[in-house]
Amino acid sequence: VWLYRGLWAVVLLFWYLRCFVATDNEFVAGLPLPLAHLSWLVGSWVGLGVGGEATKDAFRFTQEVAISCDGRPFLTHVARSWLVDDDGQRTKPTAVELGIWRPLPNNEVVLQLTHSYGYSETLTGKVEVTALNNAEITGARLTLRTSRVMRPDDTPVYRGSERLIGLVENNLLWRLDALFDNDQPVAHVSATLAKVQR
Repeated sequence: VWLYRGLWAVVLLFWYLRCFVATDNEFVAGLPLPLAHLSWLVGSWVGLGVGGEATKDAFRFTQEVAISCDGRPFLTHVARSWLVDDDGQRTKPTAVELGIWRPLPNNEVVLQLTHSYGYSETLTGKVEVTALNNAEITGARLTLRTSRVMRPDDTPVYRGSERLIGLVENNLLWRLDALFDNDQPVAHVSATLAKVQR
């Protein structure tokens, strides 16, 4: 009888640890389990982009984006951009973004960004996985829309954006349509980034 009760105690302890402890420590692709649907974003990315598509003031830029995880269930986001000349040489720094990606259930996500132009925003969206290979996400797309903007009075008018982000053939493609003082978002900037192998 005591042996029988002892075995049940071990089973119950294992069940408790599995449900309430181990789940928080499970990892997928080296990331905490809640980040599984965002794993395709992680890495260092570099590439070229274009801006001013909706105006006559078109420009080209280069961008470096680093998205990483320190073991906790969120991702850090650092993006830096530089204007480039016709030869692709950097001429001067432009936008800087610092942010946090927070996962939500059902493949949803919240991105909180602070911009070097002086404003901060919260964007929300949902990941759609388009391709898998050996349990690794090899294709995905995500549409993010601004839900909240904090802007000091001395910064340019900015009311939000819609960002389209995709993983296509190992490249990170993104496009930003911005809402300034107009009623509809206008094409603002886009880029194609390749992952830097370290």
